[in-house]
Amino acid sequence: MDKTTYDAIVIGAGPAGSSFAYYAVRKGLSVLLVEKQREVAHTILCAEGVSMEFLNLVEKELAHKRNYVAAYIHGGVLTYEGKPYVEVKLKKPGGAILERKIFDRYLVERAVKEGADILVNTKFINANRKGKKVEVTLKNGNQERVFNTSLIIDASGPAAVIAKSLGIFKDYDKNTDFYTYQIYGYCDGIRDDYLYFGIGESVAPHGYAWIFPKGGGFANIGVGIPGKRDGLHTYLNNFLEKHCKGVKILGVTHGVVPTVFHKRKLYADNVLILGDAARLADPLTGGGIANAYISGLVGAEVAAFAIKKRNFGENLLKVYEKKLKEWIMHDYIITLFAREFYTSLSSEELRSFVESVKEALGTMEIHPPLNPVSMLIKVLKKDPLFLFRFGAKGIYAAGETLRQII
Repeated sequence: MDKTTYDAIVIGAGPAGSSFAYYAVRKGLSVLLVEKQREVAHTILCAEGVSMEFLNLVEKELAHKRNYVAAYIHGGVLTYEGKPYVEVKLKKPGGAILERKIFDRYLVERAVKEGADILVNTKFINANRKGKKVEVTLKNGNQERVFNTSLIIDASGPAAVIAKSLGIFKDYDKNTDFYTYQIYGYCDGIRDDYLYFGIGESVAPHGYAWIFPKGGGFANIGVGIPGKRDGLHTYLNNFLEKHCKGVKILGVTHGVVPTVFHKRKLYADNVLILGDAARLADPLTGGGIANAYISGLVGAEVAAFAIKKRNFGENLLKVYEKKLKEWIMHDYIITLFAREFYTSLSSEELRSFVESVKEALGTMEIHPPLNPVSMLIKVLKKDPLFLFRFGAKGIYAAGETLRQII
């Protein structure tokens, strides 16, 4: 590859970076996609669950290729302190479990086929602004190379290497991060179309454990806790002992998932920040695939406008943050409220809360979507006094949410 000048250089070839590359190339931009791993989708930290709404968004571009879907979800079970409490059955699929390595690789292949260039096994070294351009130094194997670009796109994941190297991110609040420990394993007896969630002080304080089936008894199983790194392995082992005794482990991974993007500036002169680098993961669950993909789509639209105007200043690029919020802010505020409510409950209050949900829902068949708002509406229809019992906590959570957003 002899070319050294691009309209945009993207650091990171996950869903955010590859989404940006694909849409940007389709809008006429020259794009270089840079991946530090030896191959795309080599190591992935993710529970792999997505909604049908997200799949339908992506499907328009993937021409109905679904080999990246491991299982479709028709229900779920919530356990509290290791005991089944609430079971929900869906009248049609409410989501899916991905094969992330296949999904991520396909997104990259799609971008490359469309015309993006790519370098793997390549590390970002530094970036320096030179007038209206950015000079980017990359290390490909043992060789350092210098490239020039109008826009550098930070899709580097939690490391946020561009945002930090250029001083856009200076502080760091680890209490808003999700720390996770997960395995891929064989767990005999689990349903292929059910999600399993576990909550409780002894299971995952202020977090949750999960079993996401991938077919034939194989599953993505893990635990995630906000602001807590220590003890994750122990929590997961205890969860496995109760729900997947004798599990055969084929892989292990652990790491951090950054959340609370609204406290960050996601743009600067010549820079857009996407996906986990922008801390876009759901503040309640830590899920980040959909928001990462959307950030790439929106970022490409703004990048194309910037190239057309030949203006790469932050006064123009700030429209990226505005448009991104139009896509995701409604659901984000809801899940931020749900997180504040959930983490405010004492052990006894959480037990009472789960009991109320159990009594209201029991085992019932419902229509998707399966999200906090739709479930609250269903609970209130069955139990009008629900808000009376937990109203004070709801008011507190609403206040905390507004304090953070405003």
